[in-house]
Amino acid sequence: MKYAYNKISAIAAVVALSAALAACGGGGGGGGAPATPATPSQPASAGNLQTTVPAATYTSGTMQAETFKQLNAFRSAMGVGLVAQNTTLDTSAQPHAFYLNTNIGTGALSGLTHNESSSLANYYGDTPLSRAQKAGISVTDWIAEDVAGGIPQTDATAYAKDCLSRLLDTVYHLQDMTSSVEQVGIGFTQNSGTYVDYTCVFDFAEVSNVVGAPQANAVYIYGGQQMATDAVAVAPLPNATGVELAMVPETTNPAPDLANPGRPIMVRVNAASPGDVLTVSSFTLTAANGTVVPARIIVPSAALSGSTGATADVNNKFYPGVAILLPLAPLAPNTTYTVAFSGARNGKAVSPKPWTWTTGAS
Repeated sequence: MKYAYNKISAIAAVVALSAALAACGGGGGGGGAPATPATPSQPASAGNLQTTVPAATYTSGTMQAETFKQLNAFRSAMGVGLVAQNTTLDTSAQPHAFYLNTNIGTGALSGLTHNESSSLANYYGDTPLSRAQKAGISVTDWIAEDVAGGIPQTDATAYAKDCLSRLLDTVYHLQDMTSSVEQVGIGFTQNSGTYVDYTCVFDFAEVSNVVGAPQANAVYIYGGQQMATDAVAVAPLPNATGVELAMVPETTNPAPDLANPGRPIMVRVNAASPGDVLTVSSFTLTAANGTVVPARIIVPSAALSGSTGATADVNNKFYPGVAILLPLAPLAPNTTYTVAFSGARNGKAVSPKPWTWTTGAS
């Protein structure tokens, strides 16, 4: 998925297969540098989140139905708005899942990718945008994609949870999956006996308050649905249980010098106008025994000035309203942690109530 100021970043084109094969960009896809900000014709309305969407038409009990439900439950609890099913995007996402699964299985591809080659089996279209437009999406809609793949699961609910965790337990994909997109199509292909066992594809659309020609894999960060200017969204969610211990490997890697970072923690605010910035004064993770977890505070380069103890995102892929706390090593199992954050949005204090969550067994 592409990012920048007028685009959202693609998290790596191709990701090597491993036991941790995951998301498009975090075990699957992204890359590309931020572009020069485009001036929006009008900023998106703050506080225009989708709190209801039409019932999805996915067949009950399928991976797509379970994934749609789980994704919207997460987005709703986080406070970033629901996404509506777009059946045209289902039409573009499904063949790409099939393309990936087939060609990784035969060895024609060495990993996940957003782009397709017409020389390979089950080709549908070169890029997420071209595939969506081939399926019939409006030429004015901005289209972005995340993909993941993994090992066999027991049922549709487990496949949905595994697919989402490979995206939400990252840095760049976490911000993508909780961004200002408004619509989604979901593709899923599962086989037996060939690694990877399954691939899942999310094709997202942003259709309101967008400006300019859509790019190959991008959303317009000033558009879509936006939180209120005084709202704060966090992940992991308050009181969550079974939180993963470590970050899912991600390409592009947000911390290439760390061998095995812990599960990332994110704070995000509205940044729907040029110049919006979230600065950090303090961002800590504390275990139940009072130990402060060694961690790195990562912010967009524009937020480095005015932040304390932070480092700039080395890949320039952060959205302006995002800050990440990245533990330097995996977290302890079955442990309750407390996160405390203080900072400012455009100079106005941002201090959400400290929140707690508990890691899983492994």
